[in-house]
Amino acid sequence: MQEKVVFDTSVYIGVFNDGLFQDEINGFNKVMYLVPPVLHELWIGAKGKKEVNHLIRFGAKFIKLGRLVVPAASTQVLIGKVCRKLRLSGKLDPSHPRIYNDVAIALLARQIGATVVTRNIKDFENIYKLVDFRFRDVT
Repeated sequence: MQEKVVFDTSVYIGVFNDGLFQDEINGFNKVMYLVPPVLHELWIGAKGKKEVNHLIRFGAKFIKLGRLVVPAASTQVLIGKVCRKLRLSGKLDPSHPRIYNDVAIALLARQIGATVVTRNIKDFENIYKLVDFRFRDVT
């Protein structure tokens, strides 16, 4: 059975910039989904016309395949609740809510029953302490 996966931004950066993780992006044993925070982070980092054109094609492919995850209302509410708990525990600074995107990535993957594949295990471990979802290290 194919594994449903959501790749974190850090994985795509490794793939796009350095050709890493080729076994991970093999489409034969995985069904890949894209979540908006990952796409947004990639757009934020795009530096030139070539990268912009690549992201246009990249995003369009997921949209065409019906694999761009649209957040359900219940997921949006849960993202807010988890972020509040992280803030209260000192793990989210409201003036620089860096972990917010990781919360959204985790809970959007959870919404569709997918596993988050990441290079950034620490933040996802902190999120997992508050809400159940599947994640694993890319390596």
